[in-house]
This record gives sequence, C-alpha cells and structure tokens, in this order.
Amino acid sequence: MKLTELKRGEKARIIKIGKIGELKKRLVDMGVTAGEIIKLERNAPLGDPQEFIVKSTNIAIRKQDAQNIEIEIDG
Repeated sequence: MKLTELKRGEKARIIKIGKIGELKKRLVDMGVTAGEIIKLERNAPLGDPQEFIVKSTNIAIRKQDAQNIEIEIDG
C-alpha cells in the first residue's frame, strides 16, 4: 500500500522508502524510516501536500513523493 492511500486519522507502519533522490535523506533525517509509525493528520486545501505525524513531528510531504513510500496499516 502507498502512503497516498492513507485516510485522515489512520496510522500505518512504514515498510520501505523508494527512490525519491535527495528527499529520501531529508526524510530519514526527520525520522521517516522503515518500521516507524506514520499518521495522516490532514491534507492541504487543494489536496497537496499532505501533513503527516512521525515521532511527534509534523511533516508535509507532496503526493508525488508519498507515492514512493510503502506502508502497511497498523492494526
């Protein structure tokens, strides 16, 4: 499942971050790593970017980048 498929308020576990160039290093530095729990907080008024919470930190990620992040719903 892709991060873009997460619904508002849902939590998921990050499985893998695909090839998104320099952004991958920045995301990893902010705690967006495999095994972490991520929650969709809200969408921007026009739907892009989306705001997520990881390790108590709010992070905005564009949908085109979120499409490259694999997740599984955290039961």
